[in-house]
Amino acid sequence: MRTMRRHRGPNPRKRMTPRTVSKLLSLMLRHKPDEFGLQVDRHGFVDLDAVVRAFQGRNSQFALEDLEKVVYDGEKPRFEIVDNRIRARYGHSFSIDLGLDPSAPPEFLYKGVDAADVERLLAEGLTPDDRDYVHLSFDADVAARLSARPGRQGAVINIAATRAHDAGVHFYDCGPTILTKRVPTEFLTLEQASTWQSDLPSPPARENMTYGRRRRFARR
Repeated sequence: MRTMRRHRGPNPRKRMTPRTVSKLLSLMLRHKPDEFGLQVDRHGFVDLDAVVRAFQGRNSQFALEDLEKVVYDGEKPRFEIVDNRIRARYGHSFSIDLGLDPSAPPEFLYKGVDAADVERLLAEGLTPDDRDYVHLSFDADVAARLSARPGRQGAVINIAATRAHDAGVHFYDCGPTILTKRVPTEFLTLEQASTWQSDLPSPPARENMTYGRRRRFARR
């Protein structure tokens, strides 16, 4: 009987796709830089040449152009390159200083969550779980898609962002998403499912989702 061989990573003789590059770059810059021998500064930046070498350790065909295509041509700006350094713009699971100034948010923002967590979150407030910041969506339907899990019911929490901002809660404009450290309970309500469930398609792959950004907000 023939035994199938398990795939153990990128084929070093085959060029990486942009999606593969993006996923591996997220792992390097957001979650496990130590596994790739990368040194992250306090603002989340890593030496660009070191990142290219880390990729080449996985795929000998990898070139700087493959990295730049993901950074500059991606669907949303997940990464940025500054002075031969690169960082993820959001999504870190370890503490960094993104160097962002607080921004005035739109009137409402949204957070997709597991339905089983709604009661606890409304009672305790929103705080980061496995990330350094809470990530908020601009649209309820997008938050609903982000809450989707196989076999689990999702829910959407509405954040009265303008009221929270006026009360001293800091929001940080990070391109496709808004970040915050904490939202107290008095600014949270459960978004009514009827406002976003009627025409939702099946949830797409999470790698391709955005947070529903529609416009930029002025710095304070």
